[in-house]
Amino acid sequence: MKKHILIILLFTISINHMFAQCNPVSASPTCTTAIPLTAGNACVNGTTCQGSAELPSSCLFMGSECSWYSFTATATDMFVSITLTTFSGCHISSNVYESTGPCTGLVEISCLFGTPLDDHHALTGLSIGSTYYIQVCYPPGGPCGNYGSAEYCIKVGTPDPPCDLCAIPCGTAAGYLSNPTVQQVVDDCITVPFVPELQPSSTYTFCYGLHATDVSVDFNVIITSDCGVGNVTNFSWELYNIPCGGVIQTGTLASLTFMPVVVGNQYVFCYTFDVPSTCTHSQHCPFFVGAETILLASNDIKLETNFESYRTKLSWTAEFNNDILYFDIGRSSDALFFESIGTVLGTNLPSYIFYDDNPNKELNYYRVKGYSEAYIFMSNLSVISNINKNDLLLYPMPVDDYLKISLEDLSIKHGNIKIFSQLGNLVYDKTFTENIAKIDMRNIYTGIYFISITNLDNKTSSKFIKIEKL
Repeated sequence: MKKHILIILLFTISINHMFAQCNPVSASPTCTTAIPLTAGNACVNGTTCQGSAELPSSCLFMGSECSWYSFTATATDMFVSITLTTFSGCHISSNVYESTGPCTGLVEISCLFGTPLDDHHALTGLSIGSTYYIQVCYPPGGPCGNYGSAEYCIKVGTPDPPCDLCAIPCGTAAGYLSNPTVQQVVDDCITVPFVPELQPSSTYTFCYGLHATDVSVDFNVIITSDCGVGNVTNFSWELYNIPCGGVIQTGTLASLTFMPVVVGNQYVFCYTFDVPSTCTHSQHCPFFVGAETILLASNDIKLETNFESYRTKLSWTAEFNNDILYFDIGRSSDALFFESIGTVLGTNLPSYIFYDDNPNKELNYYRVKGYSEAYIFMSNLSVISNINKNDLLLYPMPVDDYLKISLEDLSIKHGNIKIFSQLGNLVYDKTFTENIAKIDMRNIYTGIYFISITNLDNKTSSKFIKIEKL
């Protein structure tokens, strides 16, 4: 069961600390015994107890005991997050070094100390493939024991792409016809926990899409944090039309209603806030009342396209299937107005399949809604299948890493491929000489894109969706 709004931290003092001992003993007391960390993996438990004396640094406490870790850079921008697991009064220090060899030529690139929560190193300008070292330290004495026995969990990763602009929303929030319970929002939450957590005394902005079903739309968010009451400060919001233009409405925490809005229109909502100085946020579950979500892709619905018969296979899972009477499958060419193309009765099984034998020739949006007696469990889960029987064949749809284009039917053997964002920004421009082109989409943000293929005799264009791989 998830814990929400307030996480209560329990503090204990072990008998080992009282006798100047510690358990566990540090397994990495020197740089040469540094424990390797893998980017993206779960955090690794550690302690500074019986570690080595720290290297000279710009911010560590003299006389500290330290443990060592290392990682290989997989991106130019990465983070090191060190979260204390016991004793709220601990003030660990840590720094990150670049090196010229195994524990040689160490040059400090980041140093943090004094926070009662954790250390979060935001690293930039790293050399991909190079090894970096981390030193985690705690001075003897204090609330963590007489032998520097601070305990923590450390991890390394790459930051999520920014979604703080109207043109680059994080995705969509859950939509409801009436006010949901906290548990309903938590169960339907489509966001993932923040890694690393949102840091204290920091300002953040998130943007989400919505499709208005009422002239008045209410917004709120369930926040998982260790803040207690008052888990945000300086909260403000802005509402934009799609495509993004100027701000059409603004507000603060005192007013979380968009009014008036046009039923059927799409909007992007951005909210900005500060995390208080004494706590962190681990997850946000935003939701709307009076709006449906515009969810262009979801790992709850896995779409497969049969290119020979040009039919679309929709498959999805519903862990809450015992409550659902039936599912309604909707299809749209613009993600605004959906027509019902079939229903599937709810069963006691978690998995469901539906075939669309007559998809549109080009762009297809799908959504699946699960209905119980009193609640819509999936208000709007959508995927896309791009099928153009006449010319351009793109696959897979939606794409997460590599987009493939079959050009044989067009008799195009060389030419130019350009990809534009929904706002008209050019994100890809390259010539090709093969009948099947393969495009790397891993560094392109989630969203809707237009592709244009041109040679001397022919030009064709189409539209597709890029999603994040979950």
